[in-house]
Amino acid sequence: CCSADYASTSPNTHVCPVCLGMPGVLPVINRQAVEYTAMTALALNCTISGYTRFDRKSYPYPDLMKGYQISQYEDPIGLNGWLAIEVNGQARRVGITRVHLEEDTARLTHRSAPDKEAYSLVDVNRSGVPLMEVVGE
Repeated sequence: CCSADYASTSPNTHVCPVCLGMPGVLPVINRQAVEYTAMTALALNCTISGYTRFDRKSYPYPDLMKGYQISQYEDPIGLNGWLAIEVNGQARRVGITRVHLEEDTARLTHRSAPDKEAYSLVDVNRSGVPLMEVVGE
């Protein structure tokens, strides 16, 4: 479920029970997303964790229909890496704190017009799609 091929589709047409947090459904790990995250962590000179897990990060916000986000906040795939760059002819290292997976949230579009009350639209097409996050120092 959770197709990443949602960019040119109508709002709320690429959804599934898992992404919407329907009762009785369980998430399924995306193996390719884990592999790509590990490859990225290695490319960024990170240490690959021998243990990783996913947690529910709870927060109430309109872009998160189920009230929680599945994330690797506590035990990410990659830790303590670096990226070599050149700035004005000098070699530098940018520290990488972590590389982890989480699920993407819905997209909010805020609308307003003169003399009308502002409102927001929610498109859940990208909810639940794997999202790799690289956290720098």
